[in-house]
Amino acid sequence: MSRQAYIKKEVPITEIRRVKRDLQKFIDLYDKVTFIEELYNGETVKSAMEKRGKTPQTGYKWLKTWNEEGFNGFFRKDGSGRNSKLSDYQFDILRKNIVLKGLSSVSEIKQEIQTEFGVSYSERHLRRLIFELGLDDFMESGG
Repeated sequence: MSRQAYIKKEVPITEIRRVKRDLQKFIDLYDKVTFIEELYNGETVKSAMEKRGKTPQTGYKWLKTWNEEGFNGFFRKDGSGRNSKLSDYQFDILRKNIVLKGLSSVSEIKQEIQTEFGVSYSERHLRRLIFELGLDDFMESGG
């Protein structure tokens, strides 16, 4: 029987998750560059993408990006993606409200966001936000 390892929790879980997201960008870039290297070595788009569990259509998109922009095309553009419905400050308020009010279900948090900020999220997206806020353990234990 193994015992629970001791870990110092000086870094918030949200920071750990932010670093993981940042690192994922490098993994994605590595995957795209390796794909291009395989094409240089004579591999087909289809076989190179099968290794990655992705569709040939995605491979042709990567190839087009490479041919038009080279390495620069593989980096995410500044300002791309959708802006969050809530600001960082509002997320801080939400996190505090969840803990203070003992909210322990996605539907309760959804109602809190609607009441407090006049914003609506899908329950699926809320589950992701709860994870990113580092409250998934809190939710599982019921508060």
